[in-house]
Amino acid sequence: MEITIPHTKLLEALELVGRISTKHVTLPILQCVLLEAKKDSITIQATNLEISIELPIEGKVVEEGVVAVPAQTFLQSIQFINQPEITLRTEDQVLQLETKSSNTSIKIFPTDEFPTLHRLEGEESKLQGQTFSFGIKSVAFAASQTSIKPELGSVFVQQKKEHTLTFVATDSFRLMEKTVSQKGLAFDQSIMIPQKNAIELARVCEIISEDPVIITNDNLCALKFPSGVYVSSRLVTGSFPDYAQIIPKEFVSHVTVLKDDLLRSFKKTSIFLNKFRQVSLMVTDTNLTISSQNNEVGHTTDTIKASVEGEELSLNFNQQYIMDPLSHISDDSIILSFAGVGRAVIIQGVNDKNLRYLVMPMNK
Repeated sequence: MEITIPHTKLLEALELVGRISTKHVTLPILQCVLLEAKKDSITIQATNLEISIELPIEGKVVEEGVVAVPAQTFLQSIQFINQPEITLRTEDQVLQLETKSSNTSIKIFPTDEFPTLHRLEGEESKLQGQTFSFGIKSVAFAASQTSIKPELGSVFVQQKKEHTLTFVATDSFRLMEKTVSQKGLAFDQSIMIPQKNAIELARVCEIISEDPVIITNDNLCALKFPSGVYVSSRLVTGSFPDYAQIIPKEFVSHVTVLKDDLLRSFKKTSIFLNKFRQVSLMVTDTNLTISSQNNEVGHTTDTIKASVEGEELSLNFNQQYIMDPLSHISDDSIILSFAGVGRAVIIQGVNDKNLRYLVMPMNK
């Protein structure tokens, strides 16, 4: 194989696909990208068996061929080249990277070990790529980090209303729901995308800045972009929790506070958190009081002004769980709706009702 590719195009492609390649004890080929040159096209592929990506690269083909090269070594070598064009040429079991001022040799892998990437066939639905990405990034943090229950380690995507998509993630202690605009979309099924894969799909959508079509079957979903980029992900099988049943319908108190005031208080209480990261929220008739205590460090209490409707009460929370959604709320003021002692709290922006966050209190 021998091809010449603009440096910027090759670097952009490797930065896009390189994160998907992964070290694997029994399948070392998965740390590679597959570079294939045909008569009139050059493509690059990467997969970790959970998620796969393929994209075309602009360049000149002198001699057809295919090569599997370690992704990180390849990327790092390209990053330190400052020439406008790079010639890639295979010689025995080595890939030569040649420019006017440098030459680098990288050992390559047998290409027959690289998994075959299959393309999905089926009904295509056009997505708005940026809002699809935004929906995933808004909720993914709330997914479980363990693999005991795969459905809790996923991002759930469904169409609850016309021209929208709703994204949900939960680890059973908290839940984040975000609805985004998707004009003209008819998506009559629901899917569960593994959290890490979902974050990668969001990253690709953000970088490509095009509106893809989505194709799904029982086990896979794929995004196909106009520029030729194709990315597919394994789906989680099973059923996502019927989360509507756990969202409170009635509340005993509603507390409206400035988001910045709440964040400022949490920065202070974080100094005195115990090993459970416990923070106490006490609602009075005019204020919200936040406190934390660590027997080895000390104690702090901070009271912030609030608009309060309803009963006075006090609950303990994992502070990180309360803080996590705040960066995803665009409003300056937020509403904390308390369902009662020992029951869930709902956090929303004052104006943005397309985001809803549920968090359970701590027993201690």
